[in-house]
Amino acid sequence: MSQDPVKHAIGDMETQGDSDALRLQEMGYIQELERNFSVWAILGIGFSLTNSWFGISAALVTGINSGGPVLLVYGIIMMALVGAAVGVTLSELASALPNAGGQYYWAAVLAPKRYANISSYLTGWFAWGGSIFTSSSVSLAAASAIVGCYQLTHPDM
Repeated sequence: MSQDPVKHAIGDMETQGDSDALRLQEMGYIQELERNFSVWAILGIGFSLTNSWFGISAALVTGINSGGPVLLVYGIIMMALVGAAVGVTLSELASALPNAGGQYYWAAVLAPKRYANISSYLTGWFAWGGSIFTSSSVSLAAASAIVGCYQLTHPDM
């Protein structure tokens, strides 16, 4: 007499009290990976993913030179509104279509069937490129800050 593997897996999950795995089962997914991140690991990953503020702030020098304080004040307000709109949109997509893939998965699901593959592919590459350029901007800003601190202590240079 063989058991149904899905019912057996659900029974094991219930005995373990794993509510996340049960939730995944309700959505039609099966948990395949272990969840073994500590709180510090999750905080570190979250900070590295959302550390774009430092990379963007490195570009503020251009705004100061080009538009001055008016551009900085109104630009920051406008970008805060745009950022909030993007955040609300992404949170709505994450709640409606939860998946570890994020944007490239959403692009594949929401695009017309004819363009699903190419839009998913391009979305993934643009996200990767944005991360690379933000990382290089952070490196440039850190190097500029170090050079600026050295120049403060050595004014004759």
